[in-house]
Amino acid sequence: MEFIKKLASLLFTFLLAFLLLGTAKTYAATLSNVSDTLTTSRPSASAPISADQAANATQVTVIDLPTTVYNSALWIASDSAVLLNDTGQTLETATVASMSAANTPSSNLRTVFFTGQVTNTHHAGTAMYTSITATHIIKFTTVSSVPSGGKIVVTFPGSASNISSPSATTFAFNNLGSSAVLCNPTTACSGGVSVSSPSITVTTGAAISGATTVYLAIGCTGTVSASGICSTYAPALINPVKGGITAGTASTWKVTVTTRNASDVDLDTASVKIGIIEAVQVQGTVEPSLTFTITGLANGTNINSQNGSCAAGDTTNPGTGLDATSTFVNLGSLSNGIINISAQELSVSTNGAFGYSITATSSGRFINPSSGFFLTDNMSSSGLTAVDTPAPAIFPATGNAYFGIHPCGADVNATTWANAATDFSSGAKYSNPFNTGVNGYYANIANYSAPASARKTEIEYAATVGATTPAGIYSTVFTFVATGNF
Repeated sequence: MEFIKKLASLLFTFLLAFLLLGTAKTYAATLSNVSDTLTTSRPSASAPISADQAANATQVTVIDLPTTVYNSALWIASDSAVLLNDTGQTLETATVASMSAANTPSSNLRTVFFTGQVTNTHHAGTAMYTSITATHIIKFTTVSSVPSGGKIVVTFPGSASNISSPSATTFAFNNLGSSAVLCNPTTACSGGVSVSSPSITVTTGAAISGATTVYLAIGCTGTVSASGICSTYAPALINPVKGGITAGTASTWKVTVTTRNASDVDLDTASVKIGIIEAVQVQGTVEPSLTFTITGLANGTNINSQNGSCAAGDTTNPGTGLDATSTFVNLGSLSNGIINISAQELSVSTNGAFGYSITATSSGRFINPSSGFFLTDNMSSSGLTAVDTPAPAIFPATGNAYFGIHPCGADVNATTWANAATDFSSGAKYSNPFNTGVNGYYANIANYSAPASARKTEIEYAATVGATTPAGIYSTVFTFVATGNF
């Protein structure tokens, strides 16, 4: 009987010790200061197209159903969208230019616009997706020491997924290689890296003492600093698509970090939640602007001094007191053998991405309405027959009546207008660009292909007469049009 009591007591002691040891293992310490920082928390985009898409289209319409798996139809400019292959269809990639607002063009649909054409046709229901990849910087502080040959295991949610397209249930590993997993201290990974979705296991090459901060970078090449900064980011893991959660509310995912000894016995463990949420699109509008001014130049103005891009040699000479204004040019008293010149300055400012252009037309001949006599110009009686046609021409020999305008400046086509001094039988070219009938042609005065700030062009008005030119007041009206190219 005494023997039975002693045996029972011994068994009880053994059982108690077993339970205590088992309890100690079950309640292993929890890692502290655990986090997983992503380089981007934006979800991947994925949605089926709503209708057959024709070849060479520049847009597709996709299904967008809030609070379902199809509410991941959120693309932004520069996204690389993949249209999957289907029966008789070819997989291809297109660059996104923009996306319409929700329920546009109709309920539960959005239109995605591309920067170019989609070459192939695609059936309704074909999935279009954009994979958003991120680098994960996992940080934790050890409680128990991890021996050399021990392990750190990072486990992502869901089942194994090593594909290169987004998932609704996990972070697709996207063929993550072991070389893209780095640690600080480096010895935390120096024993080897094993990638087997949904887990990443690193083996220590030296012991890690308790209370040591460890950084594990997933999607990083180069080095990881003591503060967890990756020297060369190589994002690999694909963020999940959002499903069943309203835009603006994060979907959260649990990532578990566990340390183990060399015998694969768990030492410490902890879980962390990371949030996947839509990017915030910020928009501002810059209103188009165009400023166009015409300023008269005074009598005696040296055109080259006014605008260094104009050839030297021309000076306004209509006569004392006959300064040009913004709306009136008086060439003064015209004489045989003398070319009278007056001028205005045109100035254009615009934020048009493609600059501006100035064109000119006149109301007709430089004519004396009383007699019907006009000064010759480069035009026939039909006026302009096309843009810049007939071409501008030089003044004829002395003794011949002639009239026209000549632009000069950095934005003027020197081939068309000849950037030279005005003279008889040579030099600058002049035109009087008028239309007849229903024609609407014009002369190109200046062109600039970038945003402009006070770009200046000088307009010279010049005339001469012959010995027999009838007396009288001669006139015409010019219209200048400045166009901003936005």
